[in-house]
Amino acid sequence: MAHYRHYRIFNKGNTASVVCIYKLIPSVLLLALIMTGCATPIGTREAGIRGTYEKINVSVLKEDTYSDASAIVLNRYFLKERFEQNPDEVLSFLHNIACKDERRDLLYALSELSYLIGEKKRTGFDYDYPEQAARPYYLSSAVYAYFFLLGDRGELPSPYDRRFRVACDLYNTALAHGLDISENKPEEFEPGVRQLPVGAISIAIDNSNFPYELKTIQKFVAADELDVTGLSVRDRRPGLGAPFIAVERRAENAPVGREYPGTLFLRVSGDIRDIQEGTCLARMELYSSYDQNEITVNGLKIPLEEDLTAQLAHSLNQPFIWKLGKLQFLTGREFLENGVYPLQPYSPGRIPVVFVHGTFSSPVWWAEMFNTLRSDSDLRKRYQFWFYIYDSGKPIPFSAVHLRESLSETLTNLDPESKDPALQQMVIVGHSQGGLLTKLTAVNTSDGIVQAATHKRMQELELTQAERETINRYLVYEALPFVKRVVFISTPHRGSYLAKDYVVRLVKKIVTLPLNLLQATTQFFTLTAKFGKGKGMPGEEGHIRTSLDSMSPKNPGLLALAEMPLAPGIKGHSIIAIKGDETPPEGHDGVVAYKSAHVTYLASEFIVRSEHSCQGHPLAIEEVRRILMVHLNENAEQDNESTSRD
Repeated sequence: MAHYRHYRIFNKGNTASVVCIYKLIPSVLLLALIMTGCATPIGTREAGIRGTYEKINVSVLKEDTYSDASAIVLNRYFLKERFEQNPDEVLSFLHNIACKDERRDLLYALSELSYLIGEKKRTGFDYDYPEQAARPYYLSSAVYAYFFLLGDRGELPSPYDRRFRVACDLYNTALAHGLDISENKPEEFEPGVRQLPVGAISIAIDNSNFPYELKTIQKFVAADELDVTGLSVRDRRPGLGAPFIAVERRAENAPVGREYPGTLFLRVSGDIRDIQEGTCLARMELYSSYDQNEITVNGLKIPLEEDLTAQLAHSLNQPFIWKLGKLQFLTGREFLENGVYPLQPYSPGRIPVVFVHGTFSSPVWWAEMFNTLRSDSDLRKRYQFWFYIYDSGKPIPFSAVHLRESLSETLTNLDPESKDPALQQMVIVGHSQGGLLTKLTAVNTSDGIVQAATHKRMQELELTQAERETINRYLVYEALPFVKRVVFISTPHRGSYLAKDYVVRLVKKIVTLPLNLLQATTQFFTLTAKFGKGKGMPGEEGHIRTSLDSMSPKNPGLLALAEMPLAPGIKGHSIIAIKGDETPPEGHDGVVAYKSAHVTYLASEFIVRSEHSCQGHPLAIEEVRRILMVHLNENAEQDNESTSRD
């Protein structure tokens, strides 16, 4: 039963009608509170860690919008809606405020908002030349980021500040876009005035730290525009600057072109007040990543952003390089001049690590190992990496002599007065046949191979002077004095499956050797057979002999070499691949058996479950790293002992 409350309203003695209302007012108020209780103006909601950080980390580099840091600035001046309607007007407005207001967050917002406008213009369809329309905004973004990071406005931003991290990336990526790094021909880089959305900036060019003539460079490629495939590690080092790849013009008849990694840095002077007046000055500086890794700005050491893996992958993206090993094996031609190729300019004080490839192969198969080791900061500071290229079809004595002479010549050219002790601590890493060549840099054979090949001691051979010189050159070795450690990977010390008779016969039918090499090999093996009564080396007399003959399990010289220990003062290590789960002494990698690869005189032996080409296997790479660290530590101990004695 509803309750009523009666009210009388008196008006000049007249009684008004009774107004009845429901006695439900408290209930209605309670209902209203319940309906509005979940929609408070300020509150929280569950988003989860990932959701929260996705919002925290929003920036123009990840999405087509700006960060909360820029939103704070826009909101401060009630500019959010106006920015959507007229972004250029807002940029000008904020720039004018920043000329008077010293707060650093204005510079960050100007950088991010400039970049956002540039992105929209670059991807828009309402411009005849969208890239050109966008460039002033990108360049402006880089300049504002520079002033945010390094400008003279009180305390510099903390490296823990999220804006600091984003501003570094804004500077780097905007710089590449804003200075047309991938569009202009290098020789067309000219100093001059660049217009910005607000004002202008005058840019000078400084390539004094880039040791390549711009006229020899065909193009620059922005590393940030490239995705790297096929390598597990991207050796990108954080800092400031736009990483690039300088692609040199290919010489006439050259099968491949050369490329160099570098960094572009824009050094800006003055303040943003100078931009509007058109008096702002900047210098575009080019640096080689091989020669300089940091610069000084306003007394601060600033690391340069580098991307060495992008340059490596880009240079390997040439099909001919991958065919090189097989072509040289089958034809005996030097499509690339055989010899030692440093992967970077000579670095005094760094120990050389030389990679020697195997049969049918070329240096490209070291890319994964080289890239991973070079990216390790402990190794990068102390080592420099070189490759040896050779025709893997030649008999092993010919290639071994060429390797030894190439290494000696390289050291003489780099350090003619032998002043760099690091060059005397060389490490050589050889895969497969390359391991056999490597061993012949690190042993004193005396006449052991001669005895095995001819069944006679050296003094028992009746030789002309020319014949004795030939025998000494190709069958008698002394360890190179600068080689201190060797690493054998899948090395057939006692011969290879690949060198079975039927394989050798097949190869001889398809391989074509140049006349001079054919004559040299024939003369050499005829000489050894002469003194060994035709039993000195495998293969039939008069037939073409290749490296496969040298790696035959029937080759007495090879078997003799397998038993020879390394020379005093040289340490060795072995990485042996076994395909499957067999346990040594059983097992093989499809090309080399464990029993062939195993020798007893080395400091360590490591088994990796892999096929023959295991240079890129993570565990093999990690083992090489361990060996290189041992080499550094032992050298340090020797230096300390020497210092103590002195």
